[in-house]
Amino acid sequence: MIAFTLKKIVGMLLMPIPLTLIALLAGLLLLKHRPALGKGLISVAALWLALTSWHPFADRWLAPFEDDFPAFDLRQPVSIVVVLGGCHASDDSMPPAAQLCSSSLFRLSEGLRILAANPQAQLFVSGYAGNDSRPHAEVMRDIALSMGIAAERIRTFPQARDTEEEAQLMTPFLTGQSFALVSEASHLPRALVFFQRQGLQPIPAPAVRLSTDNSDWRIEARAALKSERAMYEGIGQLWQWLKSI
Repeated sequence: MIAFTLKKIVGMLLMPIPLTLIALLAGLLLLKHRPALGKGLISVAALWLALTSWHPFADRWLAPFEDDFPAFDLRQPVSIVVVLGGCHASDDSMPPAAQLCSSSLFRLSEGLRILAANPQAQLFVSGYAGNDSRPHAEVMRDIALSMGIAAERIRTFPQARDTEEEAQLMTPFLTGQSFALVSEASHLPRALVFFQRQGLQPIPAPAVRLSTDNSDWRIEARAALKSERAMYEGIGQLWQWLKSI
């Protein structure tokens, strides 16, 4: 648990906005005794924030993580649809789907689309509770039920904390099966590796693609989100590779 928490904290600090704040703080602290270095760090932080919040830069950074997979072909039959876990915030005053973060809502929507084309297929949903009162897998299950999916078609994996654990926990049920693996386009390259290392043959099903060839030229938060996804997946792939050597 300590290693998992430490991984999450380090990963958070290495995102573009936290890195900007760290560089700005370091620059301010150095201004008195090392003014040239301090001003340099502040300038670099400002430039970094501007670039990572500018759509053309963010799109070109994120695109290589997303370009490998076309939309799932519904003519491809599958016996299981695996929707990887994401995030939610339990709130009984809100409709079930409104409790999901946008990425999880995209994932589940695509999973249900594929499930509708395969009436005999099962739906696998996963994700632990984290700091919430309910496991993510249960929230996803409840939304699927509210969308008319029969309970016997849904299997939950509420212990899985990350993609690697999802692959490990699901392997006994996926071995020898044809299954769609649903996640963001940027996450799929890393997710596929975890499942393939278990001897499985997942069929990629991208739920959403954030980058575009026709970039908006504005500097705004939506671009910063794209840069964050690119940084997150880049670090994730590096960590995945380091663990394999």
